[in-house]
Amino acid sequence: MLVGYEANNAMRNAGPLGDYSRGLISRIANMHVKDFRALLFSTRMKDEYCKYFSGDSNVSTYLPVGASKLLPEAWMRYRLNPWLKTEKVKVFHGLNEELPYHIGREVKTVITCYGAKEHHRTSLMDMLLWHERMRYSFSAADAVVAVSEEVKQELLNFGVNESKIVVISGGTGNPYEMNDEVAARYFELYQTLVKSSDSLT
Repeated sequence: MLVGYEANNAMRNAGPLGDYSRGLISRIANMHVKDFRALLFSTRMKDEYCKYFSGDSNVSTYLPVGASKLLPEAWMRYRLNPWLKTEKVKVFHGLNEELPYHIGREVKTVITCYGAKEHHRTSLMDMLLWHERMRYSFSAADAVVAVSEEVKQELLNFGVNESKIVVISGGTGNPYEMNDEVAARYFELYQTLVKSSDSLT
């Protein structure tokens, strides 16, 4: 199974969201699942986080190249679909609460949401653009993961269809807890989405 990840947090974030993303990818990559590959898409990366996955032969990283380097955020939001088709990605996971635009329906999509306290917008325009991207992502996603019951309630208040919401929590009271059980539940979600897609073909 090929899984693509929006990996900006994994490659750039030194805080809890970065730890959560790196921990998830690394744990799934080391489950020794046959034919599993993780493709990490990031607008840029810090060397220390690139080295984090250097021992995982089934993890590859992708950065914007050529003219896309001038507008890396646009590359992430609008130009990933050809890459996903070429690589035959089965699942795309937005670990920064967003999905790229124009992902084909042949790719199943997941986003993880961490709650309103993680949203730091500096201007009204920034907030409006974020709000529009969230509405698109929530509508397009096949599954929306909430890291706690509180975040699930926020998603319901935002208008997300409850049938899409899956709560995956470490069970310790820390919503950013990452352990083998949490990673296994994510992988089970990927498998469920792929099987549902295969049953329709």
